[in-house]
Amino acid sequence: MYKVFGFEENFIHGRVARVEFSLPDAGRWDYAYLLGNFNAFNEGSFRMKHEDKRWIIEIKLPEGLWRYAFSAGGEFLLDPENPEKELYRRPSYKFEREVSLAKIAGNDMVFHRPALLYLYSFGDRTHVLLRSKKGKVDAAYLVTDDTHVKMRKKADGEVFEYYEAVLQETEKLRYSFEVFLKEGKSLTLGPFEAAPFRLDAPSWILDRVFYQIMPDRFAKGRDHEPPFLSWEYYGGDLWGIVEKIDHLEELGVNALYLTPIFESMTYHGYDITDYLRVAERLGGEEAFRELVKALKSRDIKLVLDGVFHHTSFFHPFFRDVVERGEESEYADFYRVKGFPVVSEEFIRVLKSDLPPMEKYQTLKKMGWNYESFFSVWVMPRLNHDSPKVREFVARVMNYWLEKGADGWRLDVAHGVPPGFWREVREGLPDDAYLFGEVMDDPRLYLFGVFHGVMNYPLYDLLLRFFAFGEIGATEFINGIELLSAHLGPAEYFTYNFLDNHDTERFIDLAGKERYLCALTFLMTYKGIPAIFYGDEIGLRGSGEGMSAGRTPMSWDEEKWDFQILRQTMKLIELRRSLKSLQVGSFRVIGAGEKWFVYERKAGSERVLVGINCSWNDVETPVPSNGSNEQIKIPAFSSIIRVKDSMNVHIGSDLQE
Repeated sequence: MYKVFGFEENFIHGRVARVEFSLPDAGRWDYAYLLGNFNAFNEGSFRMKHEDKRWIIEIKLPEGLWRYAFSAGGEFLLDPENPEKELYRRPSYKFEREVSLAKIAGNDMVFHRPALLYLYSFGDRTHVLLRSKKGKVDAAYLVTDDTHVKMRKKADGEVFEYYEAVLQETEKLRYSFEVFLKEGKSLTLGPFEAAPFRLDAPSWILDRVFYQIMPDRFAKGRDHEPPFLSWEYYGGDLWGIVEKIDHLEELGVNALYLTPIFESMTYHGYDITDYLRVAERLGGEEAFRELVKALKSRDIKLVLDGVFHHTSFFHPFFRDVVERGEESEYADFYRVKGFPVVSEEFIRVLKSDLPPMEKYQTLKKMGWNYESFFSVWVMPRLNHDSPKVREFVARVMNYWLEKGADGWRLDVAHGVPPGFWREVREGLPDDAYLFGEVMDDPRLYLFGVFHGVMNYPLYDLLLRFFAFGEIGATEFINGIELLSAHLGPAEYFTYNFLDNHDTERFIDLAGKERYLCALTFLMTYKGIPAIFYGDEIGLRGSGEGMSAGRTPMSWDEEKWDFQILRQTMKLIELRRSLKSLQVGSFRVIGAGEKWFVYERKAGSERVLVGINCSWNDVETPVPSNGSNEQIKIPAFSSIIRVKDSMNVHIGSDLQE
């Protein structure tokens, strides 16, 4: 069941609820976790306590409709004491299951409090937001000493609606709200007087365009011994990236995100055996130093992948636990359920002469006494309640920042308690950019936890509109505006993508025409855009599951799609040269079923973007020099208008 124990003021969300979730103990579970769309239904982050024959946890949540479930002993369970359920689907991380519902809302008809998500300044403007119960408000006005502004209805949520007014930047604001209800009554909220909030995040990230590389799949520089678990090994290394760095510079990207580069037993590196050594299969320390040198000479920032949800079974710390059991100094470093952590038969098979793949599969069928990532024996879960683990993670992160990295992407971040990351961040340099892999609603992992997240909620909307055609433009726009209301200024620091190493290639899902439309949106919307290696040449995916998008990069230029390459370069050039695309406001000008036009504006710089994902050409009026002008957007293409004069066309059938 869930119980709301009251509300408390919060300087980020305005107000949060104290919510207790609990599950009757069935007597067969040795641990339990709370799962939900607040942690992508992932074990690890919200561990429950056993009290009076129940598993219990209390967390603080922003108001709204939340989806949740439990994992008890690894078993996915709905709340047996809550009849409210629904089928919850998220294509972005391939989740589709029946889940329980928790509706958390106060009694206020309208709500505002001077807090980060309701009153903030970003760029050259100040944003003021008002929240109302869904379907109750007819109109809302912001009243200040010298203005009386009708607020724009920003977004409809499942429980609330959001209204917004955008003003010129101000240091302090005295204001109130006039609200007209649909039932014919009106009310006044306020007055308030406060300084708008500003988000604490590294400003250097705002003019960056990322390029993500899985080193094994990018370019082969030198020959190396393959990893122990050598299936699917391709042989790319850091030397190969150094040799191909001119390609990145010509493309125009100025930030590089590498999947794990540390010693491991696999090609992908998400099972780390030594956090303080660059893998020899990738060229070791020498290759890393040369890569850092080459990147810095071109002002390309470097972000590394931090795998701190789990380690490898073969990490020295866990091997010590296997060998010494409770006597190991690392016994509380992991989520151990009992000792010994593996059986004598397990050890016998591990030390046998069986071929690596056969050995791996045999061990996979055996039991073990520790929690692990997705129940994979080779990835034991760390105990994030241990101060030793926090100290270790902070030490590793600082070590590589001192070696030349500029930030970290944190793997399975939603499987680690937010408080753990908050404490780790306190010991890191302020200018190190941190973004986490949070595959659903990221609000508990922002604002003092990470600067940004991998923007899976946006990716979900991109899939539904551009790739699958499940929603129309109006629903897509409402989705991105609702996300904007939830994230506020943090939206500008999210890592936005069409592809990454865990997804299928967007071009395979959408086709070339829709891919280019989605790419235009990515490069002209709020947040930090990212290219996955090969996107720029139309690289297609291969394989299945999580490996579907990990096709090795092709360096045979006869196989490149040069139209995609040229248009990608043009979009990156525009993104990097226009402040309006980096920090500007966002406003929709017009929309149809499968097309929409929007404005990005910063100061006097104004950019119009029109995207048409329909089979028909679209002609629509847009404001230009004080009047309306018709623009035509061909089917499955985009137009970017800069300074009311220059049009940039993006589309697979357009002449270049």
